[in-house]
Amino acid sequence: MSSPELYRPIELTFDGAAVIPADRTPLTVRLRHAASQAERVVPGFWDGGTTYRARFAADLEGEWTWQTDSADPSLAGRSGAFAVERGDDRGPVRVAHRFHFAHADGTPFRPVGATAYNWLHQDEPLFTQTVDAIAAAGFNKFRFMVFPQGGGYVEHVPALMPFEKTDGRWDVSRPVPAFFQRLERAVEMLGEHGIQADVLIYNAYDRGQFGLNELTESEDAAYLRYLVARLAAYPHVWWSLCNEFDQLERPDDRWDRTGALLAEIDPYDHLRSIHNWIELYDNNQPWVTHASIQNGSVTTDFGRANLYRDVWGKPVVLDEIKYEGDIPERWGHLDAEQLVHQFWVSTAAGCYASHGESFVTPSGSLHMVEGGPLRGDAPARLGFLREVLDGLDIAGLDPIDKWDDPAYVAGIPRRQYVQYLGRSAPTSWPFRLPIGVPGERLQEGDRFEVDVIDTWNMTVTPVGRRFTLTEVQRNDAYDRASAPIDLPEGASIALRITRVGG
Repeated sequence: MSSPELYRPIELTFDGAAVIPADRTPLTVRLRHAASQAERVVPGFWDGGTTYRARFAADLEGEWTWQTDSADPSLAGRSGAFAVERGDDRGPVRVAHRFHFAHADGTPFRPVGATAYNWLHQDEPLFTQTVDAIAAAGFNKFRFMVFPQGGGYVEHVPALMPFEKTDGRWDVSRPVPAFFQRLERAVEMLGEHGIQADVLIYNAYDRGQFGLNELTESEDAAYLRYLVARLAAYPHVWWSLCNEFDQLERPDDRWDRTGALLAEIDPYDHLRSIHNWIELYDNNQPWVTHASIQNGSVTTDFGRANLYRDVWGKPVVLDEIKYEGDIPERWGHLDAEQLVHQFWVSTAAGCYASHGESFVTPSGSLHMVEGGPLRGDAPARLGFLREVLDGLDIAGLDPIDKWDDPAYVAGIPRRQYVQYLGRSAPTSWPFRLPIGVPGERLQEGDRFEVDVIDTWNMTVTPVGRRFTLTEVQRNDAYDRASAPIDLPEGASIALRITRVGG
């Protein structure tokens, strides 16, 4: 048996004397790190019959000891020890540098996400095909719902449900272990492919078909505690309370309390958000780590998306900016060129975005509902965008001059920049950079290299000559001595501008 590794789940299994209803935490495990004396406490959960488990992900190498506590004498007072070694997992993704993300080990994470809401509830081979397809395209975050989806374009109704019923009503004290084991396998599959699992906890898409949207607040809380106990030890989990939360007739303070509870009970402080339909949630709430936004027009032009950053002072992930597809609904018939353009506009705004496909599948559903192979032309280009982002020398892209930069340049002042030329399609580009406020001020004599990025044809071409600033004004800096850069034909060009020589 291999030694436990840093950040990866360590599972402890116990045999109890009786079934403890799942609306009560059956046991807790207190763990202590020998060298630092740091303590961690994790909840256990019922997993069928008289089997109980607890999962722990260590954030420190070395020796750990553990002991259980439970109202059930058969589960109390158990103890043991294990040694944790460093593996190759980079750890959970956290907020970094205010508007961006990084793994626990400091490695930057630039989300380029995909979506299939009802994926968890599909049969094989569709279930596995979905993960293979999004991994091959280069997506590194995937949004899906725990509860089954009802309504339009849903062609498959699952037999497996999360809870048993008592007196005709879902009973959260009686979860179905096989359902949650399937959920765990789904999360594990994504992790094996290097994909963050953005788990949508509650369901605004029930449409009255299943009744899982009718849980009371206390029932929501019991389910949440059980879900967190099962999934929180997986390092690549993100939490999203709900997709289009405002479709459910619930007061905002109920969402506030549920989000605060999630932050309280998660031992690992995973990323947390809530996704809107029409009404924006108050993402200033302390439990929210980043804003998850739906807006159909915010990335159709420059200068819009970055306003969300200014309002909330947190990372912004535009998880729904319409879909590439062929259906008549206004949200579902973007062509690939437009969607790729909107991703780059989002990038220039210092934000991140998620993809979805709304082509009708052979079953009559949509990829964004059930998953499966990808059919559009956008995924390959978005995978290329991710490669460009991962190749940056800086932690993330921030708008350089938010007040009035007509070029919408993003980056870190005096270090590295990305300029997306959008639909303008100039034939050449004279070397010009905005002055960052705040940020390190450019100096005459600063030297730069430039790469020309064709965002549609997926090429990066070094210009092959260096540029030296000859004039630094209050708001702009120029190399007046060098000839402009000739640009390829077409409207999809970006520039990567990197300072060299100190």
